[in-house]
Amino acid sequence: MPIARQRIVLPKSSWRLALTGLASGDLWEGDAVERLENAFIAAIGVPAAVAVPSARAGLSFILESLNLEPGAEIICSAFGYPVVPHLVATKGYTLRFADCELETLGMDPEALARAFEQGNPRAVIVTHLYGIPARIREIAEVVKAHDAYLIEDCAHCFSAAVGGQKAGSFGDFGYFSFETSKMINTMGGGMLTVRDLEMAGKIRERARQEPQRDLGWLAKRLGKTTFEATVTQPLVFGASVYPALRLASRSTDEDDRFASGYQADEISMKGRMGRYTNYQAQLGLQQIEAIESLIERRVANAERLIGQLRDRVHFQQPVGADTRADYMLVTALFPRMPEMARQLLQRGVDTKHQYMRDCAALLEGVGEFPNAARAEREALHLPAYPQLTTAQIDSIAERVKDALDALGTDSGAS
Repeated sequence: MPIARQRIVLPKSSWRLALTGLASGDLWEGDAVERLENAFIAAIGVPAAVAVPSARAGLSFILESLNLEPGAEIICSAFGYPVVPHLVATKGYTLRFADCELETLGMDPEALARAFEQGNPRAVIVTHLYGIPARIREIAEVVKAHDAYLIEDCAHCFSAAVGGQKAGSFGDFGYFSFETSKMINTMGGGMLTVRDLEMAGKIRERARQEPQRDLGWLAKRLGKTTFEATVTQPLVFGASVYPALRLASRSTDEDDRFASGYQADEISMKGRMGRYTNYQAQLGLQQIEAIESLIERRVANAERLIGQLRDRVHFQQPVGADTRADYMLVTALFPRMPEMARQLLQRGVDTKHQYMRDCAALLEGVGEFPNAARAEREALHLPAYPQLTTAQIDSIAERVKDALDALGTDSGAS
């Protein structure tokens, strides 16, 4: 049976909670938001947490709260989600980039140190990609030495940690995503972690200024998530979506919207604003209580898949014996990535690529970053989500080996 690149799961009791909330009048307002914030404080180990409309809205609120002078320099990872540098630029700040490293695919601390030597950056945004922490201890030391703000992009990381300390607690701020494909899915929304209580209060006040959601929004989000859950369900995927993907793969158009995670038209705040709801927080509370077992299964699947392919494939990997990854995605670098993706699709394994991009290449005059360019060209995400069985993981590993044999190449051992 074909295997989808990811599995979207409709949060438990989504429709029932929507109907009961409509009847009781607590869809939009209630105590669940504060309870979810408190649960996040306990889970991540931070002084404060603030629920926000989306991760990108949260980053926008953070940038507004810094009150930096116009044109102040902010450093982003050259390899990451293009929305991040886009938001920095739209706030009137000067963008700088630091290249990634090829182990974690996160920001290279040495490249960051060199970027500080070339200017006077006031803040750094470091992204923990695909559930694997960047070298955050080293990065935090560099940022602290230059008296700058550190912002952690934890959209892919809920429980990842370094030295027992959770991602999202090393910096002045962290932001998490609750979109449908993320570790916690509340059909949109996000959470900020904040070190300074006064700053957290100001951001919470800003978030409360967002307009209240309405039934149209709720119907759209429920419908969209129900659809995504349906088409990634194994039987439906195998009967309808997979044949469509095979047909699309015959196209010579390299800009494959089916396989590519990022598209330029997604740099927008449309649909990403609006006050976080009591209903969404109820969904989040249910998941945060049960998430450890899912993460354990996700990590077990990822480590089993990587273990069978490590001698032939270069995988993104955590650095340090005390680093815990949560493997939102299993990511490998293949020099002939487009061909590899097609070979795997022919063998019934759907994959995803270009989820993150060489952000510097999308802009003019910001320099060249070879590791980011390579990561964009070669990164391919293999399915290893917790709903897959051990037998399916083993089958994926065998199909990857068959594809490598067909191409007559390895990607290089990790």
